[in-house]
Amino acid sequence: MHPHLPAPNPADTAPVVVGITGASGSIIGFRFIKVLLQLGIPVELVMTEKSLQVTHDELGYKVSGANEAAKAASILTEIGLDVDTYSPLFRFYGNHRLDAPPASGTHLTRGMVIIPCSMGTMGRIAAGIGDNLVARSADVTLKENRPLILVPRESPFNQIHLKNMLALSQAGAKLVPPMLTFYLPDFDDMDGQIRYVLGKVLDLLRIPHNLHTRWGQQETPQPQRHALSQPV
Repeated sequence: MHPHLPAPNPADTAPVVVGITGASGSIIGFRFIKVLLQLGIPVELVMTEKSLQVTHDELGYKVSGANEAAKAASILTEIGLDVDTYSPLFRFYGNHRLDAPPASGTHLTRGMVIIPCSMGTMGRIAAGIGDNLVARSADVTLKENRPLILVPRESPFNQIHLKNMLALSQAGAKLVPPMLTFYLPDFDDMDGQIRYVLGKVLDLLRIPHNLHTRWGQQETPQPQRHALSQPV
């Protein structure tokens, strides 16, 4: 190869950057990481400081270790994946690490998913404030015209939230609020609802999956009595 020609960079070696923020719903983020790794897709994870507390409160997960590699290993253990098998695919970076690879546009990625995304993080990105690694990585993803997908967790939205969402959508981001869906029996329970949201995100990244049945794949489309509709 000529020394001045670009080296090949197969798409299947590029990671997905994942941001987890302090919004409720951390289970969605960790399930997403697990799915990507099981599909053999590299993941670079950044967690905000508040998300570490929310993760512990909601799931009991402890992100611990003397360095980033140890923290990555602790996360793999918490989500039930073998450390030796999946460590080569998984990187963890502290939110203060503005020198980490995702902060640079020369670092090639498949895109970034912030899941869940707090309104504070969304506001930073919409205003172009890259003062932490999650926000900076999102800014880089937009400027490099790569997929940026936000999974906002808040309800109801106020006008500031909606204006920030519009600004981000106009800048090229995709927004996937984790809304309930009911039209297939796959979605009867919480696990099905989570798989539906993750499927939407993977579709936007053009990553094939079989997390749930698609409309038209069911043998006999007919009304279903959903578990979620049962009296409480």
